[in-house]
Amino acid sequence: MAGAKISTKDWRNLPIEQWNTTTIRTYLIHLTDEKFGVAYEPTGAGSKNQRWVRENAMIKQAIANYGAAELKRFIEICIEKYQPKARYPYMTFTFAWSYMRENMPIVQAEVAKERRKQDAKEVVEKMKIDEGFF
Repeated sequence: MAGAKISTKDWRNLPIEQWNTTTIRTYLIHLTDEKFGVAYEPTGAGSKNQRWVRENAMIKQAIANYGAAELKRFIEICIEKYQPKARYPYMTFTFAWSYMRENMPIVQAEVAKERRKQDAKEVVEKMKIDEGFF
């Protein structure tokens, strides 16, 4: 029997290639609680539901434009750099995407470097198998 399907909320076990808006949002909620000790909720104008809808749309577009691995790392860097204020005790995705986007080229370079490293490692492993080295 095939393995059980991993929930898109299970960011710890879901391969990054399968991350979607739900996974990113769940990860962001986790990081916010871990770093700032508060429950995450999008801020801005409109009802609570409108703010979630707007933020989810932004996350979906960001995944489409950059990829889940890049967006995950972008959020990590932004949270590391964010300085809480009395009025804004935690970073929201909307804030990061609007005012901290200069971090994205840094993230893209990091992720590309990691992918090249992983690709090279896989080539070496394949060569060992093809040449009979175990």
